[in-house]
Amino acid sequence: MSSRALRKLQNDEELLASILSKSTSPALSNDVTDDETVSLSKPAQPQNIFALMNQDDEDDEKDLGTGDHDIFNTKSDVNHRENPQVDNKKINVPVKIYLPSKSQKSKRRSKNKKKHENKNKKQSKNGISNSIKDDEEFDKLLLQYQKKDIQNLKNLNGTGNINPNNNEDEFFTASESETDINKFNSTKKEWFDNYKTPNVIVNELKYDVGFTKFPISSLKDTKFNTDFKKLDPHTEFKLLFDDISVKSLDDIDSLSSTSISPQQLKQIQRLRRLVRNWGGKDHRSVPNGPGGNVHRLQFTKVRNDWLPTPRGELAMKLLTDSELLDWQLWQRPIDWKDTIQEDINRWKKNINFYKFEPLNDELNRKAMTEFYLNVITHPDHEALINLIASQAPYHVPGLLQVALIAVRQGDKSNTNGLLQRALFVFDRALKHNILFNSTSCQLPYIYFFNRQFYLTIFRYILVLAQRGAVATASEWTKVLLSLNPMEDPLGCRYFMDHYLLLSNDYQYIIELSKLPIMNCYKEWYTWGFSMGVVLSYLKLGEIECAENELLKCFKQHAPLLGQLYIEKLAGDVTLLNGLTIGDNASNLIEYKVYLARFSLLWKSSKELTFLHNNLTKLFTHYKDDKIKLAASNLFSGNKIEIDNVFYIKNIPINLLRFAILSEESSVMASIPSFVWSDYEVYEFDVLPPRPNSKEDIYVIETVKSFIDEKDLLNAQAMRAQDEELMNQIRQLSLNQYIEANEMNQFSNE
Repeated sequence: MSSRALRKLQNDEELLASILSKSTSPALSNDVTDDETVSLSKPAQPQNIFALMNQDDEDDEKDLGTGDHDIFNTKSDVNHRENPQVDNKKINVPVKIYLPSKSQKSKRRSKNKKKHENKNKKQSKNGISNSIKDDEEFDKLLLQYQKKDIQNLKNLNGTGNINPNNNEDEFFTASESETDINKFNSTKKEWFDNYKTPNVIVNELKYDVGFTKFPISSLKDTKFNTDFKKLDPHTEFKLLFDDISVKSLDDIDSLSSTSISPQQLKQIQRLRRLVRNWGGKDHRSVPNGPGGNVHRLQFTKVRNDWLPTPRGELAMKLLTDSELLDWQLWQRPIDWKDTIQEDINRWKKNINFYKFEPLNDELNRKAMTEFYLNVITHPDHEALINLIASQAPYHVPGLLQVALIAVRQGDKSNTNGLLQRALFVFDRALKHNILFNSTSCQLPYIYFFNRQFYLTIFRYILVLAQRGAVATASEWTKVLLSLNPMEDPLGCRYFMDHYLLLSNDYQYIIELSKLPIMNCYKEWYTWGFSMGVVLSYLKLGEIECAENELLKCFKQHAPLLGQLYIEKLAGDVTLLNGLTIGDNASNLIEYKVYLARFSLLWKSSKELTFLHNNLTKLFTHYKDDKIKLAASNLFSGNKIEIDNVFYIKNIPINLLRFAILSEESSVMASIPSFVWSDYEVYEFDVLPPRPNSKEDIYVIETVKSFIDEKDLLNAQAMRAQDEELMNQIRQLSLNQYIEANEMNQFSNE
């Protein structure tokens, strides 16, 4: 029983005793025994409340309800009988109070307790089954809402009228007029008319490296990530496991991210006292700048094994007009300078372009020179680990390289901590007003530390997927695409559908497929994403929409569908009518990329049957000349060789970067050999941008841009001397060993 209920019961009993003591008459005293009179006239003694605390609240509420009911009835009877009037005469009526005795209370409580225990046993038996049923019902409810939203999109795109049964009108209050609602409907119709997806995409990025046909203003309508909480895997874990307490999550944050000795951890804790504003209660506050200015972290948290520093390593700088012009002159060497300047002025009205750069050039050059020496010139893993352990704990290229070494050595426990530390470096440099919505912040790929941010996000997505946080991984794919949606340097369009489907985000895939960000150029409407749209419609039960989307996919990627039709669906070869991949290297890589995850997405037999039957129908119609394909699908080989900043001999460079970073053996085997031999493929910087002229060498940042040649030569000379000395020691020890063996052999003889 709660303390509040006990106090209430005690006060009621005291009130009852006082009323009865005042209203007791001589006649009443004759009918009531002495024991009863004494018990009612004495004030109620205070009870021991804590003696009743172990009882269940539900049982006590039942007892309290009965007792209160008796008390209230008694008080009403007393008030009625205090001055009853019958024929205007006062009559004294004897009153008897029936209060439950201690034995009756104990029996009642034990009985209710047994009932409560039996109820708990039944609930515990059915707990697991009920939780499973709740999860299934939640998934069904979520699918129903997604189906409803997709139906609304269909109605708007087809007729321009909102379905009267939907909830779109809930945004309008009752005071708003019908003209306002009609105006809202017309704007929705206009929006869908402007973004009507084409059946066949004609524009090709090969011939428009300046993105002149892409409507920049449409980026404002594209939904990327604007909520930093979704980038934290703890947010997803809270939704998946609602019984996780805040204290447990705080304990996780307090753990070290990498293996570290207790002695080193104590030294770091001592340093934390010297650095103000390091971590804070929520592990999100760090000093950044002179005077210990507090910087609020957005998507990372400070871990206990991270070395406290009073200032960050990188700064975020807004690009100037001259830097934007140099960037576009490299990207568009054939276009006129005045035309490029007009495009830059138009972009700046909607987009902010930034770059990451080191705060301390001298320290950065020393760390970068040491990194270059230990990775490229003289590979030395131990020296590289020592670099990030003592000399430069927040050197991003070193952190990424050591994380990759740990994965290859089978030590995945430290990988997540190293990647989080690399993300922390960029989070610490991030400006306060930045959002990952493609307009607030875009990072050109020609700058070295911008490329390191891309690479850090890509590898962090892989780690999140391995940990089971697929929803968080899908949110990071949105971030990766928003940083440069037009160039898409790491080929996010080739793999983002995978994580969106695993997180059941079907509605987002469908909405994204209707925007220019996926339909403006043929290269943007990738085969994997188009198949993801088809599968999303199937998951939502929209069979007709899935068939229409598959037709669109067939017109754009018929050879890839033909290869899948034969290898995975056991289709009829005679229906292909020459639609094969052939020697098209780009189609082969893209096919291998999607084939590596096809079985993880297309699991249901109904979905596979739908795909087989509809592809059979489409190939039959194509054979009968009822379907016209896109012009790029009419030949299988590379007829016209395109080699610009976004292509390497007709192969999209972002597709090559993703194929290399995926580290899938089947995918990497499909990459042509000239890519490995003729181009720079570093693990810390895969296929960096190439200069078109001598002027571009100073525009494009590479790892050599941050290296001091003199320091590098001195370090190489010292390394050569050390190696020579070690060789002499080895030779001397070998000679001593030989001489010792000869002496032993001579003595034996």
